Amino acid sequence: MKQKLLIIQQHQFGYLTDSYKWCEYLRDEYEITVVCYDAGKEKLNLAGINVKYLPINGTRYTRGIKFILTCLWNILRNDKTIIVYFEKCYILKQVLPFKKMIMDVRTLSVHKNSTFRKSYNTALSKSGKHFDLITAISTGVAQQLNLQNKRIKILPLGADIISKQPKNYESLKLLYVGTLTNRDIHKTIEGFNSFIRNHPEAEISYDIIGDGNGDELQELKGLVSEKKLDKWIHFYGRIPYNKLTSFFDKCNIGISFVPMTEYFEFQPPTKTFEYALSGLFVIATGTYSNKKLITADNGIIINDSPEDFADALNQIYLHNTSLTEAKIRSSLSDYKWDGIVNNQLKPILKEL
Repeated sequence: MKQKLLIIQQHQFGYLTDSYKWCEYLRDEYEITVVCYDAGKEKLNLAGINVKYLPINGTRYTRGIKFILTCLWNILRNDKTIIVYFEKCYILKQVLPFKKMIMDVRTLSVHKNSTFRKSYNTALSKSGKHFDLITAISTGVAQQLNLQNKRIKILPLGADIISKQPKNYESLKLLYVGTLTNRDIHKTIEGFNSFIRNHPEAEISYDIIGDGNGDELQELKGLVSEKKLDKWIHFYGRIPYNKLTSFFDKCNIGISFVPMTEYFEFQPPTKTFEYALSGLFVIATGTYSNKKLITADNGIIINDSPEDFADALNQIYLHNTSLTEAKIRSSLSDYKWDGIVNNQLKPILKEL
């Protein structure tokens, strides 16, 4: 008989890739329930997964109370629980100390305001002290938690092979997938503009998938219009994970661009893995995490400036015949989701 596993997260199911993949590769071994908010996005179904949606309307206080009560009820009905960190999640363990719970940390704060970051990360560390086990996305993130007396396991990001389409690199087809909030994507557009002015003959395109919490998308569209780049740069807004294949099939250069700041330093970008495993050569900013993943075989490391982005495009344009699809795809093969779940998450759950 399968054990019952509960996953609690505030992201709508399917829009946090990590937990979606946990469910996909654990469902044969566990009876899985997910509690999350209904953020009004398209509902994504995964066979065998019972998703319980809570409405996101109402005041923050009433919404929070309903969420906590729903979580407590479901924790009682399941054998083990993974909680993707949210504010005051420790209440669940305080109320039900006898139930086995993991607090998972997918990210530290990446807010630009240092006071906010410190407050968020301090609250996160304090919450962690209540749980049986902590899982963290990387060694760097785990070290920042300052929970020396707690059992912390590394549960890294993984990726699937989104595209198996054979690649060639004669033309440059760029792809960025991710949030537009606090990512300085305008610098990639400015760098693209510099490159195209120097190489008007180049066969090149740039697809940008994602949106921001504010007016970032409209601002970037305005920049593209101002620079007269509409012919080359196209925006698609938010697209669910399970509908990205055609873009990964089409493109051959992946953009893993995050600002080079202390708060992004240890945060592994999901798309670095997905790009490389799908055969896309990666242009990545030189954070600690990206430097551990990017080699001459699979990408190029740059500073977070328009000049460096333009220079990277220039280098790829001039040396694209040296790119090897097989080397790119095999470079991060240890990070496939099935391996992450089978070799790391399953042993963690058995230990709980």
